[in-house]
Amino acid sequence: MRRMTSTTATTVQSHLPTTTTRTLLLPFAVALLLLLLWPVPDAVAQQPARQGATPVAQLREAFEQGGLSVTPGMVSTVDWAGMYCSGHREDAGYVNRAPYLMISVPESAGHPTAIENFKLQPDEAIVLIGPTPPPVKYFGFNAFLATRFYAEEPLGSQRKWMVATLGDALNNATIRTIGPTPFGRLVVVIFTPDRKTDARIRAVLQRQGYPPAVVNTVVLPSSMLKLGEGDTADELTLKLRIGMAEPGHQPALDAYVKSAESTVSVFRLTPTKPAAADPFPVPALRVRGTGQTEMDLMRGVERLRAGIIAANPGMQATDILSMPVGYEGYDYIQRHGVAGADSRDNVFLAAGYITQFGSNQRVTLADDEFLVVYGVNHVATGKASYASVNVYASEYAKLSIGQVFHDKFPGTAAQYLPTGEAAVDMLYALKASRNCGSEPNCIPLRVDDCPRLKLESDTALGFFYRMYLEPATRTGAAIQEIVYDRAIKFSPPH
Repeated sequence: MRRMTSTTATTVQSHLPTTTTRTLLLPFAVALLLLLLWPVPDAVAQQPARQGATPVAQLREAFEQGGLSVTPGMVSTVDWAGMYCSGHREDAGYVNRAPYLMISVPESAGHPTAIENFKLQPDEAIVLIGPTPPPVKYFGFNAFLATRFYAEEPLGSQRKWMVATLGDALNNATIRTIGPTPFGRLVVVIFTPDRKTDARIRAVLQRQGYPPAVVNTVVLPSSMLKLGEGDTADELTLKLRIGMAEPGHQPALDAYVKSAESTVSVFRLTPTKPAAADPFPVPALRVRGTGQTEMDLMRGVERLRAGIIAANPGMQATDILSMPVGYEGYDYIQRHGVAGADSRDNVFLAAGYITQFGSNQRVTLADDEFLVVYGVNHVATGKASYASVNVYASEYAKLSIGQVFHDKFPGTAAQYLPTGEAAVDMLYALKASRNCGSEPNCIPLRVDDCPRLKLESDTALGFFYRMYLEPATRTGAAIQEIVYDRAIKFSPPH
């Protein structure tokens, strides 16, 4: 007997965090698989409802009448940082310290327990219906290869954690909606490997009043995946990343996250009658890069470095250089590597002590030491829609202890550059310290309400620089066109 699964997607689905170590490169990352049914399409609202039938129940019945068995999932608000600090996670996963929406997918039609990583039959789908986030700088729905089984590996270590993207994200620049903006709009996102299943779901949705203009499909490329339910099948996961709220919209974003438990429904859809698979081809990728680079600013960055050092006479300066990580999921899959939730909509730069991604410079900070993070403002150059800098207690906790977003960058480089510097508006420089006090342009590094972690002089620190969505390409920038962000550690002379 086939396992029943539900595949109606409007947003991205993700899974509940486990207590095992998970190193995720999520920025305001919200791991989200929604099936949100508000507002209800007019055609649905006008249908005579059965006694006590809700719109969700009507849609579920329509799927079943269309030959698709339905198994619901669940969504919940989860605070990874809080879970780490309370002893319910081994680490905070390199996320920002804020609640996230976690969507759990049913293990199968016959096993309805909602799980973090799920397996999928070649003709199944996950479906999500509901509103997109309120106005934000960025949001994107991502499908990931979560884990893969390698028979050649030693027993006990054959299933490897990867979290590598399966192609492009569906983001605020590419999503299909109705209305003047992509924010706060009803959408349907279908995650499936199979064209026939996708067509059946779309037909049901259209009969229920959902216009084709709001339906999106994210292809799970079967030619790259080991689909099925066996012990060696791949595990998948779905996530919604959300950047930063537009000015004045933070309360709406908070409400969007907090209300999801009562407003979001998740379904796994499984055809009741097996048919020959009709897999989608692997979709073409959006091309990173425009050919226009930031390299004309390289000398300006060097002058900025010199000015920062000159502004701190008598202090010992140690450079902390960054490196690109998590650039292309397809690359990590082929090398059997750990992508750690990469994104084609982003450029991730790692620095300091983040050994999982090959950055091995051990950085610590005593009370009389401080950092200056600096570089190119990638939003000002047009290479990103949103950017951030995070400093982490990185060795064990993977917990953010300080963060700043690009809206704080303008004007911060001027104090370190001579009057008339042509590049000043394209650069930034911010201090990071355990003792900012009231000092302007300083990122306070601290640990709040976390008994498991105390910030000491020997706490290893790591950095992630994130830059999302180049407007011209509707995807992440190309690394060869970016001037990498940097940091300097200042210490008193020995």
